Amino acid sequence: MLKSARLLIPLALIAALPARAGESGSSDWVRGQISSARLIAAGGLESGVYRAGVEIALDGRAHTYWRNPGEAGAPPVFKFDGSVNLAEARARFPAPTRITEDGSDIFGYLQGVVFPIEVTPRDPARPVELVLDLRYAACERICIPVEAQTRLTLAPSDAPTAVADRVNAANAALPKPIAIGGPALRATLKAGGDKPTWSIAVDPPASAGADLFSEAPESWFFDTKRVAAGGFELILEEKPSDAKGPVDVDLTLVDGARAFVTSIRLDASAAKP
Repeated sequence: MLKSARLLIPLALIAALPARAGESGSSDWVRGQISSARLIAAGGLESGVYRAGVEIALDGRAHTYWRNPGEAGAPPVFKFDGSVNLAEARARFPAPTRITEDGSDIFGYLQGVVFPIEVTPRDPARPVELVLDLRYAACERICIPVEAQTRLTLAPSDAPTAVADRVNAANAALPKPIAIGGPALRATLKAGGDKPTWSIAVDPPASAGADLFSEAPESWFFDTKRVAAGGFELILEEKPSDAKGPVDVDLTLVDGARAFVTSIRLDASAAKP
């Protein structure tokens, strides 16, 4: 469910318009209001998997959401239940952008995004008929829930496709584990303040345009704010009423074209947000 207070157009009013023709390695575009969506693939089977992607193109200043949408919104949902010869389709999320709108910070993507999909066939010798049922939000002045259904056949001997570069670039841009050549992050609980707050030191310091995004288990919500000297603050805004023990929080650091992810454990159960 969308948390945004903006007007939502009912899904029944935004049936997809006729699709635009696809390129080699892509399904047709499925057109909805202020957005389009399609499946793309890099080519044939490599090391037992196909490298594919779900591409969403957004009109004007429209945006869609990351895994953690921030203060409002809903992340995309990918379902592949109707697929043939599919063992697993694993979706991954590129690093987001912070979008400030009506005084709220939301986390997502402007203009467009490719979500990499790692597709594992049941029988590697046979093609996969990848069938996608996609639900996402496309938001500008209003927020529109969109549903798109499309399909793409992936064959073991497929040559590199016309959209292989898009799939490869999306995979290359995924956040890397911070242990692989990334900066060190250190969390220190600050004394005082209305809400439990941790200082996040980055070594070496992040650049002036860097940003930090957090993800926590269900019913937990941590906000992040930039502070001086290339560091950040992590603020506990919400937690479960029956919270016990420490909580693991995933942190995604975006610094220019680089993005890193790590997990930290915080003793936050006794703290009152």
